[in-house]
Amino acid sequence: MNRTSASPDARADRRSEAGSAYLATLLVLVVLTILGLSLAVVTQTEVLIGGSEKQATRQLFAAGSGVELAAAHELVSRDSASHRMRLGQRTEDVLGQDTVIGDDICSSPYIQIATGVCNLCAMNQDTEYAAVQYGVTVNALRRGDATLGAKKSVGAVIALEPWQRSFAGFQFGGDAPLQTPDDLTIDVDTTTEVDPCEGLYLKI
Repeated sequence: MNRTSASPDARADRRSEAGSAYLATLLVLVVLTILGLSLAVVTQTEVLIGGSEKQATRQLFAAGSGVELAAAHELVSRDSASHRMRLGQRTEDVLGQDTVIGDDICSSPYIQIATGVCNLCAMNQDTEYAAVQYGVTVNALRRGDATLGAKKSVGAVIALEPWQRSFAGFQFGGDAPLQTPDDLTIDVDTTTEVDPCEGLYLKI
């Protein structure tokens, strides 16, 4: 029985096919590696962006809560002064270290900025009551110990009617809260802003 051997050309063709398959496999692996690294970078970026948006949203709601609290002080006790408070203070384990986290809030004086005739005042002949508009600005800082995490400022104009005019609001506020502070770095350099009342003035 005679055995037939493959010709040298046939063996060369098979080696060429094996080499081509090897190169194609390497190319696929390289492409998959690049895609995997790209997805990892995109995922990390999305996590960072999501964390920043979460912090900003928390501070926006904290500042909004400060506006509501300032209105409550005015409605309940006619207290137009500036108020400072801390919300949601808690201790969390951050990288194996206990860190005190909280939202520091400071509101500007509740300043009466305008008065007008209100809808319900016509039935009451006492001109002492009117539609009174107040302006207030609130700073909210989220800090972990001494580290500033985020900051938001919210300014609002709130109308109360019928409400008793309070000229003490003008006298208490003066014109200082209505003006921009001379040192503008107070609003620019956020790394030095550890006090929510620092540089706070009426911004509406």
